[in-house]
Amino acid sequence: MSRSLNSLIIVKGCFVFAVFLMVTSCYMYSLARALTSSSYAAVGLEVNSCVRKVEQQCKLYPCKERNGVMEEITPSSRFFGYAGNFVRRQGNITKPHQLFSLGDTGWASGCILSDEYKFVFIHVLKSGGKVDRFLSSVQIRSLLSFVVNAIRFIPGTAVKKFIRDSLCGIDDDECEHVPTTLVRAEGCIKSIRDHQDYFHFSFVRNPFSRMYSAYSMMDGFPPKNGIRGRLPTKDLSFSNFVLKPYQRGLHTSMWPGHYDRQETFLFSEDKCPVFDFLGRIEHFDEDIRRVLNHLNATKMIEYLESMGGKVTPANSWGSDKKKIVGGLRKEYSTPQIVSRVASEYMSDFQLLGYDSHDIPEK
Repeated sequence: MSRSLNSLIIVKGCFVFAVFLMVTSCYMYSLARALTSSSYAAVGLEVNSCVRKVEQQCKLYPCKERNGVMEEITPSSRFFGYAGNFVRRQGNITKPHQLFSLGDTGWASGCILSDEYKFVFIHVLKSGGKVDRFLSSVQIRSLLSFVVNAIRFIPGTAVKKFIRDSLCGIDDDECEHVPTTLVRAEGCIKSIRDHQDYFHFSFVRNPFSRMYSAYSMMDGFPPKNGIRGRLPTKDLSFSNFVLKPYQRGLHTSMWPGHYDRQETFLFSEDKCPVFDFLGRIEHFDEDIRRVLNHLNATKMIEYLESMGGKVTPANSWGSDKKKIVGGLRKEYSTPQIVSRVASEYMSDFQLLGYDSHDIPEK
């Protein structure tokens, strides 16, 4: 009798526990649905194996600027290309994020911060790296100083160069004589986390162009396992650079961040953007003016106007090579190369709004 009673108690206990689990599961599911429906709207990126849909907890609004007024964009099922658009970022970088930190806080890498104009410029490697007007920016005292300064300056971007020159003057390369509140270099992760109320902006580049620029830039770094004095690109073709990525580190000491995805510099792990505006190198003059007008950065606007409203960069790393081969499209003449770049940078094409089927001319 007692054995039957014990069995009955066990059965009832299991039944009660099962009901408890079912009720708890339903409650948690309902709570999750409620939280999801009350969260901020996602920006409509399609879900695929590479890029997850932008999570609703990002707390952002995509928006356009029309006649000086920020207007929200109604999310839709179409791709939302961040490049060229403003984003109302609201506290979406409070959690730990896996962002690239360039390590160095100098002008050659890292971010640029201005307390006076309250902005943070996020440096994405190879998003328009230039040595534009280098000779007019630095006083060259000897061939040795030219080489040393050139090697240090090369990783900088056209945007960073413009910011520095507009606020410090073209003859003061390090901004040594201006207040640090006006402009200073700082690590990106620190800048982003410590100044969430500042205007964060960056510039991006077509992944096809950026990949070729990264390949060409190998010649600016010491070669590996090659003949002394022989350029790395002489031993590694562009097709092998793309199709055999394991060979990249065998031929150059260039840091892999130069050809990593741009989204790793600009988005958190859950694809939440850490910027308020993303410009495009292909439309630099137009987009930098939008940034300066938004910031009311009078000194920088005056500098831009003194240049006729246009920033004319000098040749980039890949310019001479593209001229020799007859243009960028010649290097992307095989479907295998196009397909591999489109696959490797799928998230960049989708998040930044570039067409993975359209090879730029230059």
